[in-house]
Amino acid sequence: MEIEQIGIVEARKRLGTLVSRAVHAHTPVRISRSAEENAVLISEDDYAEFRRLREQAEVVEFKERIAKAERGETPALSFTDADDMFRHFGVTRDGQEL
Repeated sequence: MEIEQIGIVEARKRLGTLVSRAVHAHTPVRISRSAEENAVLISEDDYAEFRRLREQAEVVEFKERIAKAERGETPALSFTDADDMFRHFGVTRDGQEL
């Protein structure tokens, strides 16, 4: 499915139409503010379905990890100190990403 892409200025001009298309035709649109900043406008129903599918996939992954751990297939992590642990997970003590 090819997704329409428009700039943020054009999106402002067409917002009502874009929202209607997202809600009634389930047509998403990618809105670009810059090369690095993009968002996708979708209906609330489509977003709820996305969240449901994502949560479902996370449950499956979690169950697979539990099964691996129960079979002894998950290596234990060890750290020299708390700072070593935070570095391993890519965060600082206050939860900021490194």
